[in-house]
Amino acid sequence: MKAGSMEGLIGASVNMNLSKTPMRVYKEAEREGDTAKMERAMGYVTEFQEKAHEYSDKAQEELAKELKEERKEQELKREQAIEKRKEETKEYKEKLQESNKSDIQEADSVQISEEGKMVLKNNVQTKEPTAVAENTDVKVYTSEGRSVSTEATPSSIDVKIGE
Repeated sequence: MKAGSMEGLIGASVNMNLSKTPMRVYKEAEREGDTAKMERAMGYVTEFQEKAHEYSDKAQEELAKELKEERKEQELKREQAIEKRKEETKEYKEKLQESNKSDIQEADSVQISEEGKMVLKNNVQTKEPTAVAENTDVKVYTSEGRSVSTEATPSSIDVKIGE
């Protein structure tokens, strides 16, 4: 809370409390039947209540101004936070791209041994198509995962059902 709104609230409170004294004098004068005293006391009560109302209005205006200022400050902070987050995201993406580039460069590098170079050189010089060797060995596995030799199993089985 800022000075303007504090002043308004305190001023309203003080003037309302100050109006209690002339009001008490008014009631006392009313019991006594002194109308001149009653009129003077009522003048003071009215004056204090008007001042309290003015201070109350001032406090409301100041509170509205403070609320607007606070909203502007919050909006500015929010925008700064969003901007900061965007920058952090951009930096993170750049680091990630750099990291990916270095990983890709490492994955793309190939080294060919001297023996491989010789084989390549011989294949290029002969210009013969390379024959692909096919693996014709058939392997059978049991339910336990052990391999079973296909040589031991007969190629056909005769089964006779009871006569």
